[in-house]
Amino acid sequence: MAICRYCGQETGGSMFCQNCGAKVEEQPVAAQQPAFNANPVPNSFPTQPMANTIPTQPSFYTPGGAGGLLAGNIIAIILGVVCCCFTYGISLIAMILGIIGTVYASKVKSSLNADEEHHNRKVSRIMMIIAYVVLLLGIVAVVALVMSASNGISGFQELYESVYESVSQSMEAAGK
Repeated sequence: MAICRYCGQETGGSMFCQNCGAKVEEQPVAAQQPAFNANPVPNSFPTQPMANTIPTQPSFYTPGGAGGLLAGNIIAIILGVVCCCFTYGISLIAMILGIIGTVYASKVKSSLNADEEHHNRKVSRIMMIIAYVVLLLGIVAVVALVMSASNGISGFQELYESVYESVSQSMEAAGK
């Protein structure tokens, strides 16, 4: 087995020392031969003076948690499923956005660097917000349809005419 040149511990055959984390470099064959010892002990390694160098620890990036983004996107998916009966295809869009947001939120914890973590958080947050907005618009549309349907076809026509008049008035005001 190889010995770490920084801390003197056995590496266990791995590429990095299990004690200090330094990269284990293969030593030339001449350096691995033990020095002459009058009373050799079987299976012992020669003692060599340690270098006065400070071992460099490998730097590992440890990202934070998703901060509620995962739960928020899962709730958006669940609301999309629940509202699917009422909002028709609109909640399907919210479910798809919630799924995309959940995937990116789950990638936050396994990010390799700060830029990747920031990107995953940002995409997850945007997908969650848009999913909630789509769900809200779908619910508002259903409530409007139910209100107009309670008066029958004439109620829907009245709703349509009032929306049409308000839009045409705002268009005329903008054109002046």
